[in-house]
Amino acid sequence: MSLSLASIQSAKNDEELFEQLSETLKKVFPPELQEDRERFLTAFPRGLRAMAGIFDLDVSMALDDLAWHFGNHNDERFLQETVLALRELEAVEAADLFQSAWDIAAPYLPEIRIKDWESEDPHDYFDRTIQSMVDPLNDRMWAICKECGDRGLLQYWLAYARKYPERCVAAS
Repeated sequence: MSLSLASIQSAKNDEELFEQLSETLKKVFPPELQEDRERFLTAFPRGLRAMAGIFDLDVSMALDDLAWHFGNHNDERFLQETVLALRELEAVEAADLFQSAWDIAAPYLPEIRIKDWESEDPHDYFDRTIQSMVDPLNDRMWAICKECGDRGLLQYWLAYARKYPERCVAAS
């Protein structure tokens, strides 16, 4: 089933809606598009774009933390997209926390982008630079993820799709 206003509105439960959104995002944002940030940043309905825009942050918070997120995702345009996506999804506190962490990491991003992680352990680098400053933000972001339940930050997809289904489908 393709994502439509009717399919969003008729989803019987969170699991069905999440499955619809996930399948649509996989089709709309295939791996090759995710790698092409120029196309990614200009494409698709704003709701789907916002949903895709927080996916990597959710993965980072599930597996690592904010410091590691900046180690793995340090393109300024993508970081801005993450803030805008969180705000679009009405995850205001998470957006503020992410922005604060980005403000801390920003002076280090040029170095992080060119860092040879073969010659220096990333843990040592982050411990020496931003880790202690972002740890309090990590604690609160992890608490938000826990409050969201098993889906973490992706839980925001569901509330958003129910509130703004028209923002999740292409205009006809």
